[in-house]
Amino acid sequence: MSAIQTGTSFHIATTLANMAERAQPHVLGDYAVDGKAMLGVIRIPRERTGGFWERHDGGDEILVLLEGRCTMTLRPSEGPEKSHELGPGDALLIPKGVAHSGKAHTPEVRVLFITPREGNVEWHDDPARNNVTGHP
Repeated sequence: MSAIQTGTSFHIATTLANMAERAQPHVLGDYAVDGKAMLGVIRIPRERTGGFWERHDGGDEILVLLEGRCTMTLRPSEGPEKSHELGPGDALLIPKGVAHSGKAHTPEVRVLFITPREGNVEWHDDPARNNVTGHP
């Protein structure tokens, strides 16, 4: 992994275009909040969405949809689920500890993410797929 250093600019579309593998994140760097967090981009094909859940107990997560369309469902420990329809340029702040899942409506979604390095929990509705993540 090569990290972008502070003060260095990068072109997100070029980084995504140069990624050899889909559904594998390319981490762009770290920044400190209450702890370490990852800044990166990921390309996720439609078939890798739906039924995959994650939760970040180490802090909030920020998602910026760069390309594609998806529905993100947030499931807080208290209160009702809430769905967010996202398209290019939409951003979503997911609070610490809130379970969330996405479903792509296009062949692929491309996302800029900022997420905690620690305290991450991932699972799938289908227990047979719980060893396959492909997410940060």
